[in-house]
Amino acid sequence: MARPKKIIARTKVKDDRLSICIFRRQGKNKWHINQILIDDAPLSLDEAKEKIKEFSEQLKIPWQKKPLQDVTRKRLHNSAKRKARKEQERKARALKPPLLTFDGSSLERPGRSASASVIEMPDRTRHTVTKFIPSAFANEAEYTGLIIGLEKAIELGISKLTIKGDSQTVIYQVSGKYQLKSNSKFLELSERVIHLLSFFDDYSLAWIPRRKNQLADRAAHKCLKENSPPEKSNEYLDYLIYGNSYLFDDDYYF
Repeated sequence: MARPKKIIARTKVKDDRLSICIFRRQGKNKWHINQILIDDAPLSLDEAKEKIKEFSEQLKIPWQKKPLQDVTRKRLHNSAKRKARKEQERKARALKPPLLTFDGSSLERPGRSASASVIEMPDRTRHTVTKFIPSAFANEAEYTGLIIGLEKAIELGISKLTIKGDSQTVIYQVSGKYQLKSNSKFLELSERVIHLLSFFDDYSLAWIPRRKNQLADRAAHKCLKENSPPEKSNEYLDYLIYGNSYLFDDDYYF
């Protein structure tokens, strides 16, 4: 008969106080507390035996009369602290608004281009949108990435949004730090972005370096590759897409 992996047993806390726990086997004769069922209670041996039998019938876990030594309460306490800390982090993330990152890529000036935007929700689910442009400049592709991202955020019913991108031109023009001339080719795109931003109750714009914008950057390059003919330029795109070994396809398509 195989030895059980779990058992229910008592462990002595003080002279007249006991705890009843589920123990998990680790090694040949080592048992560690997996769960505390009754903690530090004034039970007699007969009362403890009856409680152990009840738990054994309910949980379908074998029990033993012989007490086991409490050697892992500190580790169990640390495990509970880690779970509590993760729960606090999860609740803190839930209070933060969704994060939108955008990017654009162009092979020539102008040339085949692609735009992408990634919206990361507080629960860490992501929504990725991309768009191929037959001919555009890099900044036009960047603007388009922001536009399609904002349109997706409105579609998802998002009211508050944090926006980050690695294009200083787009971020600073939209935020008003860079002034646009009346004849600027980006004026229409900037006005389109400002119009979309009016649908949100609150938003923030921030520039980030390219190394912190990998999700949107790679999504744009992947879209560009999928819409490009099989030429030598694809080797360059492969490098841009797969050059960062710590990123995987699953990071981009959901």
